[in-house]
Amino acid sequence: MRNIFKIILLILGLKSYGQQGKLNPFRLIIVKPDTAIIDKSLHNDIDSVQLSYQKRYYNEIKEMENMLNFKSYPKEMEQQFKETQERARKRLALAKAQEVEVKRFKYYYTLSTYSTEIYNLYFNREEPFSTIVEVPNQHTDIASLKKLADEFKVDYIIYFSNVHTDTNNGMTVLKLTTSLYSTREKKIILTRETEGDQNSRGDMWTCGSTVLSCLLINGVRTSTNEVAREIAKYQMQK
Repeated sequence: MRNIFKIILLILGLKSYGQQGKLNPFRLIIVKPDTAIIDKSLHNDIDSVQLSYQKRYYNEIKEMENMLNFKSYPKEMEQQFKETQERARKRLALAKAQEVEVKRFKYYYTLSTYSTEIYNLYFNREEPFSTIVEVPNQHTDIASLKKLADEFKVDYIIYFSNVHTDTNNGMTVLKLTTSLYSTREKKIILTRETEGDQNSRGDMWTCGSTVLSCLLINGVRTSTNEVAREIAKYQMQK
């Protein structure tokens, strides 16, 4: 029941780029990073991050199943809940098909996996819905990106590079470079280096129990903030 109320709060209060002005729907793929270089002091956190992801996956499967069976929603929110349940039904089928990949999860996939969730929350709160999915690691030179965009028939590709830990004011941070490729422009339209710190900010940006998990979550936070604004600018209806 507690998780159902969390869903209600998300429906009512989640930041949505689509609400700031109607956006044209788009298709986006987010490429898994191929590696990350982290300080040896964080190596003991790796298993915890990977096991936590697998646990969260199975918990979310259960939550979606509960959502589909939930009937005690407020009457005034009936339409919203029915729409949410329909999306949950589709997500559940897709999620169950990913179980094998979940068992192969690497800690640095958090960047692409959680980014995919965040962009879906930002852009798919209301119609028209966009297609936003994660894909395995790929070559990211311009020729490969053009081929990938054609293969998946997408408008944008996001990928990560140079993922590594560093220090800032004596504290360990995670630095990463995020690039956004536009099929229409046939080029990379945004490249930003951002960094994730160790501060837990609550809600979507609540850190896990390890320093590494916090660095990864905040890496996603800073990266998606930059890229979401750029996509919204390009997709704003004229």
